[in-house]
Amino acid sequence: MFSQISSTSTNKQPLLVDRPLFDSVRVTTQTVGSQSSNTVFVQGGQAPSILVDMDAALEEDNNNGGVVESITITRNDYYRGTDYTINSTTSGDVIALSSGQVVLISDTGLMATAPQSGYGYYTYTGSTTLTGANTSLIFSGGIGSGFTYNGVVYGDQPSVTFVFYHTRGTTTPIPASGDYRILFAKEVPADTQRVDCTDSMPELAVPVVSAGNTTGLGEGSPLRNRGIYLERGDRIYVGVFPDGPNISGYTAGAHITAQGGFF
Repeated sequence: MFSQISSTSTNKQPLLVDRPLFDSVRVTTQTVGSQSSNTVFVQGGQAPSILVDMDAALEEDNNNGGVVESITITRNDYYRGTDYTINSTTSGDVIALSSGQVVLISDTGLMATAPQSGYGYYTYTGSTTLTGANTSLIFSGGIGSGFTYNGVVYGDQPSVTFVFYHTRGTTTPIPASGDYRILFAKEVPADTQRVDCTDSMPELAVPVVSAGNTTGLGEGSPLRNRGIYLERGDRIYVGVFPDGPNISGYTAGAHITAQGGFF
């Protein structure tokens, strides 16, 4: 059991959480909102995923609501940065390539043997370490020679935005004109594997324990925890904003995880 400190104008008392809450959902093509209309309101035909269901069907006698204290977004695809770059600054450097390492050839004119596929990213696929001057290696783009050509934009993860919604007292999925509220939107920056949504979540009525005010007793705004209080019957939904390369969703997928506790 763990607790937070609940505060009113007249008293402070523990707010008990008697069992943990942990929910996770994978989001891919569940788009929400419209880029052309510049809105994150759910459009007709869209179906965001349920992240947290606080007994919307009112079937659990031991559910009195709860609190979500953290939400994280973790991409399902892995971004590997460039291990070596061949350009005018690094020309002639001796490198030692292990299987799976990535080389970016940014100036093909420096190579003793022109790479078959030209400028771009190459992954070394050999089973033994390959050592030599970077400009003397032969990048044919074929597996037989130990390299695979990945193109000119290999490994890039686009920025992607996820939008979170709240419903109360209904099991009906969010329709375009339904009774729901927008909680917040969170962008995962390009080439970033994981983000914490805490800074985007609303402030709770519960102040940070033992923290006091922001700069002392004279400050009027106390430090507060962030999170989402949920009554029994509430739900949190999440979807992908259809923007740029994610117009049809984020096909690589991301797991959205919520943690907190039940009252």
